[in-house]
Amino acid sequence: MERFVSALIALTLVSVPSGIGAQDTEWNRYTLEGLGGVFIRAEADSACESAGVSASKVQSDAALQLLETEVALLTRDEMLALPGLPELRITVECADGDNGGSAALGYSVSLRVQQAVKLIRNEQITLSEAVTWYSTALGTADAAGVQDAVLSTLTSELADFATAYVEANAEEGTPR
Repeated sequence: MERFVSALIALTLVSVPSGIGAQDTEWNRYTLEGLGGVFIRAEADSACESAGVSASKVQSDAALQLLETEVALLTRDEMLALPGLPELRITVECADGDNGGSAALGYSVSLRVQQAVKLIRNEQITLSEAVTWYSTALGTADAAGVQDAVLSTLTSELADFATAYVEANAEEGTPR
């Protein structure tokens, strides 16, 4: 419980959503090159679901936003037919801050591109899921505004992913 309270206090100190970690370097963008698209899988914990942020809403909002970009979306069958099994996994987690009357919630929005990979030192070793690109943002919101705050943060994180994907797949000779 003490870890939960400490984590919640740390989240409460963040007044606006902020990126805490991103693996968006030239090398990581290279892992998006020629991917062929991504299958979107979304997860939301029970605290987020209770606040009105469902996995199905996150998944549909992500699909709509990425359809407006040059990121190709894959069905589950299309993803399984590709050698890399490219998946964009979106995880939304909320921490209820209701300890002493506070109605604040801390939240995180994480995007991870997961692919199947082979080890260079031993190509017989294949991992079905390895994270090759990720981004995470944290924020806090009151209970009434958590849905809007989470979905706004999701929009921002998806824009960062779309930029990385498009730049990684830009045609030769065009500026990146």
